[in-house]
Amino acid sequence: MKKLDEIVKNRLITKVVKMAEDGVMFNFKYKSREYEVIASNGGGWDHVSIYPLHQKHMPSWDVMCTLKNICFNDDEVVMELHPAKKDYVNLAEYCLHLWKPQDEAIPTPPKLFV
Repeated sequence: MKKLDEIVKNRLITKVVKMAEDGVMFNFKYKSREYEVIASNGGGWDHVSIYPLHQKHMPSWDVMCTLKNICFNDDEVVMELHPAKKDYVNLAEYCLHLWKPQDEAIPTPPKLFV
């Protein structure tokens, strides 16, 4: 994950809501839609959550790619995680997450498969 002070300098960020040592909350705009984002790096994980403001829709693939570019370096692999059904937690409808463990690489399939 990029350093938090580097993340908040991105031109797509419209407002920094709150900044802390291990995380930042900000708003960013993609096309005409605005999103609230929390980026944090505690507990051994880099984590970014995104929630659409004043709208009821799931963030698109393009929005998630833009968010990945805002918060992570080009050479970093991150994931949207689908846990076992028994472990589902849904506190906010239309909220999606990006995850990256800090101490290990995420395995990826061969490039040809992707």
